[in-house]
Amino acid sequence: MPDRVASPSSSTIRGLVINFNAPELNYLATGLANEGQLVRYVRPYVNKGRLWERAIASLPLAGRAYMSSFGRRRIDNRSLVELTQEAGVIPDIAAAAIARAHFLPNAVRQGSTHRLHEALRRSVSMRGAEQLNGVNCIVAYQGFAYAAFEAFREFGQGKAVLNYPIAHHREQFAVQAQESEREPGFAATWPDYSHWPDGYEEQLDREIALADGVLVGSTYAKETFIAAGVDPAKLHVASYGVDHSIFNAPDPQLRPARFHAIYAGLLTQRKGVSYLLRAWKKFRRPGTQLTLVGNFVTDEEPFRPFSDLFRHVPHLTRPALAQQYRESDVFVFPTLLEGMGLVVLEAMACGLPVIVTANGPGDIVRDGIDGYVVPIRDEAAIVDRLERLYANPALRVEMGRNARRRSLEFGWGQYTSKVTEYLAAGLGSVDPVVRVR
Repeated sequence: MPDRVASPSSSTIRGLVINFNAPELNYLATGLANEGQLVRYVRPYVNKGRLWERAIASLPLAGRAYMSSFGRRRIDNRSLVELTQEAGVIPDIAAAAIARAHFLPNAVRQGSTHRLHEALRRSVSMRGAEQLNGVNCIVAYQGFAYAAFEAFREFGQGKAVLNYPIAHHREQFAVQAQESEREPGFAATWPDYSHWPDGYEEQLDREIALADGVLVGSTYAKETFIAAGVDPAKLHVASYGVDHSIFNAPDPQLRPARFHAIYAGLLTQRKGVSYLLRAWKKFRRPGTQLTLVGNFVTDEEPFRPFSDLFRHVPHLTRPALAQQYRESDVFVFPTLLEGMGLVVLEAMACGLPVIVTANGPGDIVRDGIDGYVVPIRDEAAIVDRLERLYANPALRVEMGRNARRRSLEFGWGQYTSKVTEYLAAGLGSVDPVVRVR
């Protein structure tokens, strides 16, 4: 139970950020730290550049393995390093190790990783609830917010904001049920919600109810919350950003002799992969190539009937992914539900025209200008847009240039500024929590 509080006056953000590993909250925490508005950042393991981390990174084999996995979670901002507290490190690392243990049966791997993720969630959430001293504003990742929000409400002041990076959970359940009937062969590629702990759905509902505001990445995501009965006034859309120092490209050039399409993301039916594969089967021409970048959710079995259609590249570092984009001609992402679709923005920044659905990317892609927005589950529409871009290399170049210019409107600086302005609104002279012992 939180201690009683005394209240010094304050008129600025004194923030606590609680994260899993969402890039938007990493950037937000950095922005708040730079402005002296962050009290604490709570999250799972992060590479702080400590002596032992540098030592591991310098080893020939272990160093490569570390830097291709947990070592990528690096914080270079010294202010943020000092304000970051890690929690759930053991279940975090154990879950990652088991997920990569492909010699284990899928059911064992999935069940074990779900249990470990739940332990991770509890650990981070409870640590966040212990960090309220000096705080007048909390931003917490969906599923990690409950304990901190409950404790914060004991004081009856300040602003609690929930970061929800995907569509509402009941929309996720509904679309999964529809797809399991339409595409039973790909049902195994969905997340297994049966492993959710008892009461977890109610916890998500409670987090939304406790929050003063909910941050979502797109108009589509906002609409799924409204459909679930959430007050529209509680919802705030903030499109994510892109790191243009990594995702960039020279001026697009005419390449009429080739046509390479690329998809990036988890290989799951939530992203509409079956519709992409069937569309590509209908479209495929001599000399064309489809590359799928990302990890299989379970195993490759649902993809075996299509194995001759695509080249598979496992999950890549961001610089390596950017290079894959630069070697491609069009990005295809027929997602069924999304928060926004950060990979779409990254592909656009690399000068690619995109073919997407409105269910997430619809706020950033201008149909017919940066690429095409097609209906969900519409193979014929995907084929049609592929054929247009294949037949007209000049159109590909024009749309690629438009896409790259459009991406410049969505930097991480814009994102953090917009969210910070939203957090500050209404705080006024709200006092931070001060625990008196």
